Formats: sequence, structure tokens, C-alpha cells
Amino acid sequence: MGATNLTKQLTKYSGLAALAAGLTLATATQAAVIIPQKGGFSGYVNLGAGGISVKSNMLASILSGKIDIGDKEIGSLNDSPNSSEGGAIPVINFELSYTFESTRTQLHIGNLLEDYLSMDMTTIAGVRQDVGRAGLIGASYRATTVQTEVWQDPYLTDAKRKDTDRTNEGFRVFWQQFMSSGLEFRYTYSEIDIDDELSGQSLALTPAQRQLLDRQGDIDNFALLYEFSSDDRKHIVEPQLAYIDRDLDGNAMANDGVRASVNYIYQHDDHWRWVLNASYGDYDYKEANPIYDYKDKSNHYGASLSMFYTGAFGLKHWTFNATAGWYEQDNDLDFYDSSVGVVALGMLRRF
Repeated sequence: MGATNLTKQLTKYSGLAALAAGLTLATATQAAVIIPQKGGFSGYVNLGAGGISVKSNMLASILSGKIDIGDKEIGSLNDSPNSSEGGAIPVINFELSYTFESTRTQLHIGNLLEDYLSMDMTTIAGVRQDVGRAGLIGASYRATTVQTEVWQDPYLTDAKRKDTDRTNEGFRVFWQQFMSSGLEFRYTYSEIDIDDELSGQSLALTPAQRQLLDRQGDIDNFALLYEFSSDDRKHIVEPQLAYIDRDLDGNAMANDGVRASVNYIYQHDDHWRWVLNASYGDYDYKEANPIYDYKDKSNHYGASLSMFYTGAFGLKHWTFNATAGWYEQDNDLDFYDSSVGVVALGMLRRF
């Protein structure tokens, strides 16, 4: 399942917006996609609110500028971000699916429940197909729905920096429950585009050196997952191993590495369910950064804990959910360090 990608398909800094947004809800209540036996419409809706706190030198704002994340003005290129920014965030998530009973085909649009544990806030439109004992296959178009602004030139000091839009589009294909086992293969592709990419323009760099700082490009994510569960399905553990290649246009920004993660679901009874997610990633950069004359390395850490209570407040068809999450990126070059923390509350209804 997609419950363990704390840093997947994201650039190391502008991707923080998607991570922050995805942390708003960890609403996976099953470990694998299930196509209903009956045809027709199905899905879920979740409504709520939360709060976010972010440290980043690269990210400007999220939610169309409604939540400022980074400082407009900085005084040094050698320090980690020195202040936390953030505010209140809405939780509005849904998925609408239609199943063709005779062919066991399902069309869907919305936000996959599983992606919130992966801290990945995307809207998807796709198709899933039950292929019997061979498993479940699927493909989907994906685009980040939370509008994200980054700094045009994040290295401008002692002056107000200008922001610009960043977009993320791509697709995912998967083969789940492979040959009736708990194994899943998954490939996700993302393309990062920044409207006004001016990194390094304020510095005394050559055009070739400024090109090394370009944040746009492609991201390939190859993941292998396996679901283990107890006989009564009260305990579900899913480890994941992924190789991520951020093939960005600027080789000083481009990096690749391995992420290991695990998701644990505990079903206490008909009312209570708990979900714990943790991840660690290690990444090496492809060329030396021209500002620092050093080839960077980074480690990524993250964890989230969610609880669900069905039938709260006397509403038997609704599930109250609460999530707390934390993510941190530690670079050898301190300027690129970042962190995010989120808490969120919501009410979820399946149909």
C-alpha cells in the first residue's frame, strides 16, 4: 500500500509543500485497495481542520499563498532555516469510484486514502482492474492539488525574495496482491515545473554554474512492498523499500537514494483503529553545489500516528480521526535543511 512514502516523488525542498499537506490526514483504514463486489458508486469524504508548522529556506507558501512558510528575507546562505512558519489548514479529502460489476473494473477520482499516510497530497484519476488470482493492477494520472509557491531565487540575501508557482504532474502504475500474495510492485513518475526558475541569479556565478542549481526535472520512484497480517487481521505490517531518482535539470540539485519505511495498522475493535507510519531515506547528490563547492548528501526522517473511532458522537456511519505527523530533512549543506509538523482532526464517511 502507499502508506510509507514520506518523501516520495518530491524534490528535496519544494516537495515539502506536498509532504506538509499530505500530513493533514492519515486515513488509511485498510492495507490494500479493495474493489467492491457490487457494481455502482462508492467512496469516502473526510472533512476537518488542522495546523502546520514548517521550517524551510526554499519554500515560500502553500494554499495559494494563504499560508506563508519561508522568510521573505534571509541574511545568510550558510544557516539552516531559523524560524517556524505555518498556520491553520483545512482537511477536505474525497474519493469517488464507479465499479463495473461484470468486468471487475473500477474508475476513480479523488485522493486515495492510502496516500495520506505517505504524506502525498495529490488528486488522481485512474482505473483499477481485478485480474483474479493474479492480483489487482492499476494506472492513474496524478497532480498535486495544493498550490505551492517557491522562491524564484532562493539565494537572494538582504532583500525581499519573490515567489513563483511550482507544479507536479505525473502518473503511477502498480500491481498489487501479486499472484494472491502480499507483494506489490509500484512505479511513480513525476515532473516538476517552476514558472520562474531563477536560482543563483543574484550570485556571482557563470551561466553554467547557475544551471547546476535548476530545480526542475523528473522524478522516478520504484517501490517494492509486502503486506503481513495476523489471521484475524487485527495486526497488519507493511514494509516498503524504494529507489528514488530525482533527475533534475540542475545536477547539483539532482540526487538518488534508497528509502526504507514501514506501516503498522492495529484494529483494536469495531470502533478503534490505530495507524503508525515511519520512514528513513538516504540520498547522494550528483555534482558539487557551485555556491559551496561541495557535493551534498541528505537524510530524511519521518513518522506519523493516526487514530480512528467509528461511531463517535453517536454518528454510527462516521469515523472521527486525528493525526500527528513529523518530517525532517537533514543535509550536509545546512541551508537546505527543512522540517514540518502537522496535527489534524477530521470526520470521515464512507459510502
